[in-house]
Amino acid sequence: MKKCVLFFFVGNFYFYAQVGIGTTNPSAAAMLEVSSESSSGSYKGFMPPRVTVAQRDQINPTSEDIGLMVFVNDPDVSVYGWQVYNGTFWENVYLLQNSVQPTEVSFTLTEKSQLESNTGLDLEFNIANPSATSGLSVTIAASSYSDLNESNAQVITIPAGTAVYNAVDIFSITDDVEVEGNEQMLFSITNVSGGLGAPTIGVNSFFELTIVDNDVNVWINEIHYDNIGGDVNERVEIAGSAGIDLTGYTIYHYNGASGTILSSESITGIIVEIAEGLGVKNIEFNTLQNDDEAIALVDPSGNVIQFLSYEGEVTATNGPAAGMTSTELPVSQQPAVTIGFSMQLTGAGSAYNDFTWTLAPDTINTINSGQSFN
Repeated sequence: MKKCVLFFFVGNFYFYAQVGIGTTNPSAAAMLEVSSESSSGSYKGFMPPRVTVAQRDQINPTSEDIGLMVFVNDPDVSVYGWQVYNGTFWENVYLLQNSVQPTEVSFTLTEKSQLESNTGLDLEFNIANPSATSGLSVTIAASSYSDLNESNAQVITIPAGTAVYNAVDIFSITDDVEVEGNEQMLFSITNVSGGLGAPTIGVNSFFELTIVDNDVNVWINEIHYDNIGGDVNERVEIAGSAGIDLTGYTIYHYNGASGTILSSESITGIIVEIAEGLGVKNIEFNTLQNDDEAIALVDPSGNVIQFLSYEGEVTATNGPAAGMTSTELPVSQQPAVTIGFSMQLTGAGSAYNDFTWTLAPDTINTINSGQSFN
């Protein structure tokens, strides 16, 4: 019994100890240390796994295999050097001097936004070391095809000798009528062939697109900034299509004199339906000042939906509305109004331009006085 226990202890110690090849005293910080000195006193090197490009591509690593390394030794394509798998594709660590620098393809843009109604999607690529005689075939995949008219990856052909290539209408966005909010879509380069040597995918292999839902109907519906005595319930109310997730939308408050941003308020929450597929959402905004000021409603992509002001026009000098001149409201709270009144839209309709501004009793988180959605 004692012998069995001892064997079990020794066995476990052996498996979890540091391993040395050519040394009996491996580094305590390393799981494996290979000594360059052999038992005869001579010195040896370390030979990594050597593969051709075709053999490398048969390894089929997954995203869990980040850091996997090989030495590509392929005279057919004149590529000789270390490559590491970065979780998506094989990336050059170092190529020998006699190796052909392979053509490398990457996106020139990493993030932008596009209206759902602008259906054609252009993609731009940077091509390093382009071949003067051999063009490129590049495969582009989307993270989802639910909002695209295409159902699978697309292949584009880039002519030889091209350093920057703009591929027009590679994908087309489905312009539906569903209110679904802004969506993120990721496009990735999954394969490259042609060019020089064994062409590679650059580090900038992903392109993130924000599809701005053109079916979203959002507007500023009510503002309160000044009342007799100490200001109370300073706020901005948003109205729009029920079901919209306002996360990522922002209200910016601009100074009337300088046109600079005074403060901002990030919006969260979902517009709940009150009538006819529309609703309102109240946002407390306790930094509104009692003089000429402007308010910008900005979507998650940084697009200014509205730029409204009271007590005068305002030209923004920074932030998302920079260079824009506000639309001055026909009403204001100067002189200060009685507590419980606000500037608000009235009338009947389903969009901002259907209504007119007036001063009326507060209607926090409800349809305004004299307002109806239809």
